[in-house]
Amino acid sequence: MRVNHDSPVPLYYQLREQIRNNILSGKWSYGKELPAEMQLCETLSLSRATVKQAMDGLVQEGLIERKKGKGTFVTYRNEGTNIFAEPSLTKQLEESGLEIYSRVLLAKEDVLEQDICGYFDDPGKKRFCKIRRVRYVSNKPVAIEENYIQPEWSHKILEQNLNKSSVYEYLRQANGFEFDSYHISVHPVLFTEEDKQLLGLEDDRVQLIVFKKDLVGMRLDITSYYKGQKIMLNRRLFNGTNFSISVDYNAGTRQFSIESSKLTIPNSGR
Repeated sequence: MRVNHDSPVPLYYQLREQIRNNILSGKWSYGKELPAEMQLCETLSLSRATVKQAMDGLVQEGLIERKKGKGTFVTYRNEGTNIFAEPSLTKQLEESGLEIYSRVLLAKEDVLEQDICGYFDDPGKKRFCKIRRVRYVSNKPVAIEENYIQPEWSHKILEQNLNKSSVYEYLRQANGFEFDSYHISVHPVLFTEEDKQLLGLEDDRVQLIVFKKDLVGMRLDITSYYKGQKIMLNRRLFNGTNFSISVDYNAGTRQFSIESSKLTIPNSGR
């Protein structure tokens, strides 16, 4: 590892991001012991306060753990879910053995905002069911999720316990059908200040905007159908660093196919 003492980027941040990248990339796997803080001080010519600040940030993220008398170890497990395998985020994570719960930010009936109207055929002044939640795994926010549901298919969903309910599963059971098709689009977007706060991104990361390093998220818009009818739009926003997609291209047929798509779940605690 190296740090640039002449860079305007704070030294603790340089160190923390190098360690963080080593962990998230899998170079430093679960259980690996990190170099001692005093060793990092000597090797990189850093003060103890600088190294401690970097390590404290990684502890708060749940990537590492200090064990008294033993050392500092990686606690992050590179677990994830195939984002396109199943449209229900709850079901995706449960199939991976992970438990998900939600914090409800909004649940009401209202007309659609302008940027949502285009997903539905002439919605007019129809009052859709709107649900906005932060989704958590192991007490860590992994996504901001919004649902826009046609009122004739909602079946009193706003009266349910939306902190634990799966919107997809509720609509399947309440309507007695299985969604039979989906349209998924992926968009890179810049985080708003509210997005950063809801996803638990640190304040010092936000301050790096002055160095032209805005944080990028990945947004999935999933339109769900039953017998050709649009039932719901599900919009999700993830931290871009936790999202990856790999695509194959056949030069002969000029067709693309998705090889894999993954949402990494930091430190599931298992």
